[in-house]
Amino acid sequence: MKKFKQKKDLGGIAFVGFFFIGMAIGAAFSRWDVGPFLGLGMGFIAMLVVMMKAK
Repeated sequence: MKKFKQKKDLGGIAFVGFFFIGMAIGAAFSRWDVGPFLGLGMGFIAMLVVMMKAK
């Protein structure tokens, strides 16, 4: 059970990291409206990859 919790925590960290990367990409292209959606999309995909590797 402890291993699953560590992987879940790692998935959360990946989500937040990619969320901020998406925000930075949106800011770099002066598209503040696109940044949060890009970050959410990338974050969910990163979290999915981490969670799939946990199983």
